[in-house]
Amino acid sequence: MNSARLRAIFFDAGNTLVYHRLDERARDVSAAGFPARVEDFHAAERAAKQKLDVWLWPQIRKGEVPRAIDHYFWMEYLESLMGVLGAPEAERARLVSLVYDGFRNIHNWSAVMPETPAYLASLKARGYFLGVISNSGGLIEDQLQRLGLRDYFQAVFDSAIVGVEKPHPEIFQMALASAKVSANEAVFVGDTHATDVGGAELAGLHGVLIDRVEAYPVVACPRIRLLPELDTVLEKLGAKC
Repeated sequence: MNSARLRAIFFDAGNTLVYHRLDERARDVSAAGFPARVEDFHAAERAAKQKLDVWLWPQIRKGEVPRAIDHYFWMEYLESLMGVLGAPEAERARLVSLVYDGFRNIHNWSAVMPETPAYLASLKARGYFLGVISNSGGLIEDQLQRLGLRDYFQAVFDSAIVGVEKPHPEIFQMALASAKVSANEAVFVGDTHATDVGGAELAGLHGVLIDRVEAYPVVACPRIRLLPELDTVLEKLGAKC
């Protein structure tokens, strides 16, 4: 990349800034007759992310990505979860509806890691432009407000509102324009390798993967488990810019 200092940091929302109450989904499924653990949901997440990589990375490498991809992830996620739970075919439609309705409810995306607010505050104090780029259903900005996170960000881009999903370059370009920075001056942090890192890199940003569930044991991009670990990545990227 051309010489430039890092000026903007953008974040995915779900599984990066806010997390789903998986303990509640596990209780729902258990109450429906299929004993479930939080780890079962993590296993389904790992499987779906890896399948998404297989499907989406070839398109990213060709620079030809669809404007909407989240449906593919959720299809794979729910199918993988049914397999993990050992749900018989006759019960799957009922269980899929139960789980998916829980995930679609924005209020259930309400877990915030304890280190997140202080770390965002430190980035803001250092002068970075902070923004959110989320494949969401139109309500993520309101949810960030309810959780006390909205004021850390100067811009929020929700795919349902702007009309395009990651990894399409257009949503990243909107974010760059709002920050008035070039792509090589910006970092994007997200939890899905193809959608987040692949999309960011396709648009020219530095992509960083946050991988709390160990879905991607081997990747070429910077990989962290906790947001404050981003500091080390920023130092390395800054040295290269």
